[in-house]
Amino acid sequence: MGVIPFHRLGSLSKIFPMYRAVTILLLLALLPAVCFAQAAPKGCFSKAEETAEQIVRFGLRLREGARACEGKPWDAHTGALWDQVDQRFGPRFAQQTEVRRRAFVREFSDDADNRLDRWNARTVMFYRNYPVSEVYCAEVKGQMEHLLKAGWSVATKASKVAADAVRMDYRICP
Repeated sequence: MGVIPFHRLGSLSKIFPMYRAVTILLLLALLPAVCFAQAAPKGCFSKAEETAEQIVRFGLRLREGARACEGKPWDAHTGALWDQVDQRFGPRFAQQTEVRRRAFVREFSDDADNRLDRWNARTVMFYRNYPVSEVYCAEVKGQMEHLLKAGWSVATKASKVAADAVRMDYRICP
């Protein structure tokens, strides 16, 4: 048994339509699987989604801390600082919030909005009711000043403080 010489194969025009039809059928059969596989629940959050959640929590901590420390008795003058942070980095915080939202939609497609609202309310309530002190206000103010001075990398580094809390709330993919 050897290789059949090319000139003995005969007309290839009979073979190509069959290959074309098989290829098209395979593509049509596999394309939906590829599209649906991207949105299928994984049962966990990716590293990027974990980082996004950490940054979202860092932003919430700054916002709620700035609001709590603005007025009496602390008078830390953090409201204007938060406005500057929000003006400068609001789109980046919004980007991370969108990454987080997409993870919820993927994981909880049947009830994503309700679950996301509950998690948002829980997280905001935690930071809104965090015990405020002179030390806490000074820390929040210092972080906002440092963020404005040094840039976004401060947010990504400082957000790692919330890593344990995030891992306790969400399963992270291996």
